[in-house]
Amino acid sequence: MNVPKPGFRTVVRNRQYLLWLASSNSASVGYSVYAISIVWLTYTVTHSYAIVGVVLFVEYAAYAGTFLIAPFADRVRNQRTIYLVCYPLQAAAAVTIGVAASSEFLTIPLLVGLIILISVLWDLPWAAYNAAPRLLLTPEELFAAGGISGAIGGVNSIAGYAAGGILILVVGAYGGMFLYAALLGIGAIFALWLRIHPEPSPGTRFGQSFREGWHTIASGAGRPLLQLASVDTIQGFFTSGTALFITLISITTFAVSSSAYDLLFTVYIVGGVAAGLALGWINPRGQAGIVMVGSLLASGIAFAVVGVVPAILVFVAIMWLLLGFFLSAYGGAKYAFLRGSVDPNKLGRVTSNMYLFPGISSAIGALVLGILAGSTSPFYFGLVLGTGFLAAGVLAVLLPGVKVLRF
Repeated sequence: MNVPKPGFRTVVRNRQYLLWLASSNSASVGYSVYAISIVWLTYTVTHSYAIVGVVLFVEYAAYAGTFLIAPFADRVRNQRTIYLVCYPLQAAAAVTIGVAASSEFLTIPLLVGLIILISVLWDLPWAAYNAAPRLLLTPEELFAAGGISGAIGGVNSIAGYAAGGILILVVGAYGGMFLYAALLGIGAIFALWLRIHPEPSPGTRFGQSFREGWHTIASGAGRPLLQLASVDTIQGFFTSGTALFITLISITTFAVSSSAYDLLFTVYIVGGVAAGLALGWINPRGQAGIVMVGSLLASGIAFAVVGVVPAILVFVAIMWLLLGFFLSAYGGAKYAFLRGSVDPNKLGRVTSNMYLFPGISSAIGALVLGILAGSTSPFYFGLVLGTGFLAAGVLAVLLPGVKVLRF
């Protein structure tokens, strides 16, 4: 009897994984609608890049706090509970934003408060999301799973961004909040049949479980996870620049700014889908670190080039396609490595602890870059982002433990 080689075919035969994909992708597509809507909504309400930066700051700051509750993702009897609690509450907060915006009583404090609530409620599902693939699959299947997840999620995200863009044009950005809430509800329905059971050490208390996650990061010859975290911290500072840059280019360069904004976000996601499929096909388990290093360096060059290409939409779109590819390749290789090298029952904690470093720098970067975007041109803004990603890539080259990461 021939046993199929772990890869695309074995992944698509795993019914629990496919059910988890249906649930998580419904929520993720909703987040795509939210992401394209909330930045545009904030800018059109305030006409201030600085306020957009503040909104991104509170979002990333809330994500950085995931490590405080991440042990629950590794201790819960069935991860289904996390989704069934958090998704409906997020949906209620999104509906509140939509109602407030459509009724024209949305204030900045109310908007920021609801974004904080949505972000905090996203933390625990995100920790569970990082742990689930390794609890359901083998290390050999992780890159293939990432490709499948990226393809399905990417196609759905393209639809989500397109829907969000259409809603921006037809009814306003607040329409995306209602669609986001509906997709979260669908994700919760799919989660009803999930059976994802972490196996925490018996008798381990929350505090001890919390410390185990940090000990895993600080251990190992050369402490490779800490080295990766230092690279992530630099890269994280410039992460919010992506959404700010698309907004800045759309508004300052193109006559129909909302249509350009929608298109550039969409091709960015298409590039990410291509990266996931490429990594899934190649399955570079032995060169995960090399993929990360190369992706950071290529992203830095692409960001610098975006600001100088001719102001023709097709040329700019091609550059954002490449950026989507390189940035997604970095994230895909990083999370595949973490899922493949860390104890599956510690993944929720370790991935959330690892995010603390770039989460803090992302929050600070959102404020700084938000102010910068309001006072500079796309050329200089792209140069700043390019320099930042190149610096992260150079650091990854110089640190001996990053470029040799494998699982």
